[in-house]
Amino acid sequence: MKKWITVAAMLFMAMAVKAQDCDAIMLAYFNNNQTRMESYKVEAPYKFEAKCAYAQAAFYESDTVPAGADLFQISEVSNKFTGVSLPANYQVDFATLNYYGYTFRDFQLRYPTGDKVLCFQTPGSTHPYLVLRSITDMQYLSSEMMNSRNSNQ
Repeated sequence: MKKWITVAAMLFMAMAVKAQDCDAIMLAYFNNNQTRMESYKVEAPYKFEAKCAYAQAAFYESDTVPAGADLFQISEVSNKFTGVSLPANYQVDFATLNYYGYTFRDFQLRYPTGDKVLCFQTPGSTHPYLVLRSITDMQYLSSEMMNSRNSNQ
């Protein structure tokens, strides 16, 4: 029963982030190449949606550091295209925060098992921590999001 409650809570948090526009998220995935992105959307629309759902499932905010999570400064994260680090007083905005546009995956790849939750201090935000789910959790949540979308069609 506890597992189902956890799954439901995680799915709810992932859906709350749904405000992110897939085109904006995925443009960074395609290195800001609009033509490549549009071509991929036509050739593999399901994969496009799945990669978007994966990025949408990446984050949530918290008032506490989750148990077992490693903690980093948000200023250690940088924009993949400009190399500019996020400011220490960064305010989390899920409409513009982009898993593919910043170096979050680089942090995850420091842990070979893919099951590590990472946390970033965001003292300038409403909640002091930005939590980056583990790769495993992101995969699970994105699958659940895709299943939910498919069952609603």
